[in-house]
This record gives sequence, structure tokens and C-alpha cells, in this order.
Amino acid sequence: MPKGGLARVKNPLPTQDTGLHTNPEQWLQDNHWEPAAEVTVAAIGVGGQQDLGAAVAGGEVRRIRELTMRNDGSNNTVVTLLVSGGATKLTTDVPAKTTRVWSSPDGRSFAAGQVSAVQTSDVTGGSTYVSASGVEE
Repeated sequence: MPKGGLARVKNPLPTQDTGLHTNPEQWLQDNHWEPAAEVTVAAIGVGGQQDLGAAVAGGEVRRIRELTMRNDGSNNTVVTLLVSGGATKLTTDVPAKTTRVWSSPDGRSFAAGQVSAVQTSDVTGGSTYVSASGVEE
């Protein structure tokens, strides 16, 4: 072993994607997905629901890997990630006047034809904002 206790790497990781996903960072860049902008989910005093972009294209799967949720109101709110008009994928409590970030390497998956959406309970004295990102393959 060389000085300092670190072994030399004979075969470094490739720097180009060969089509077999040998470069995870390049794969993430090539398949990155996010809606056009942060969405305002709830206006002052009322809950709401907003879609996060269009339906997943045929033959594709969308995995939402990160949500940034900002509660500008004076009371706690519950943010739910769901299939629009369908199953709940994630529920998170967001305290008043805070921002929470949820992330998962695997994400929450949405199949072809499904629309990902976020929903919040009512907010007093402010609004709730959500931005999302992930991959679509």
C-alpha cells in the first residue's frame, strides 16, 4: 500500500456514458426532469392542489426525487405528493414560516399517463410553494 494508506485505483470510472449507465452523473443529467417553475399550491386561507407538469409520456416512468416545500403561512400545513385524482405517494408536515426539503435516491414513481401533483391543507396568513425535480426515463 502506498504512503498515506490509500491504494491506487488501476481502472478509474469512465467519464463517458457508454449506454450502459456506467456514468451515473451523466445518466442523471440526460434524464433530468422538473416542472417549468415553482408552483403555488395554496393561496392564503385555502388549501389547494396543483399538477407538476404534464402527464408522463407513454413508455416512460417519472421518479420525483426531491421536493422543496416552503410554507409562508402562520400555521402548519401538510404537503402531499400524489397522482392527480389518485393515490398518495408521500405526505409531509411543513411548520409555519419554514422550508422543508424531502429527497430520496429512488424517488416516488409515476407511470405513463399519470400526472404528478402536490396538495396542501389550508394556510393562514401566507401561501405554500413547492418545487420538484427528478428523472424521467
